[in-house]
Amino acid sequence: AHVSVVRASVGDAIETFLEILPSSGPKTFRELTDGLEERLEIVVHFLAVLELFKQGMVELEQFTNFGDLTVLWVGDEDDRELAVSGADVYEG
Repeated sequence: AHVSVVRASVGDAIETFLEILPSSGPKTFRELTDGLEERLEIVVHFLAVLELFKQGMVELEQFTNFGDLTVLWVGDEDDRELAVSGADVYEG
């Protein structure tokens, strides 16, 4: 059987979030990863959220243990360029 390798990049996930979050209002992590099927892709997107949080571009809310994680954009328009270039890079 053919086995395909899943390639995932935190930088690519950050770029995706930078397109969505500034204009969308609060989104749950579940909404942001809707349609992703591979576990690795979801982990990489979670790392991207953590990287944006580390850079102060998003705020995170989780009201209960194991509850939905809400992501809210708080960055400036100027921060968008820095988000990708300043990110720690993880490749999967």
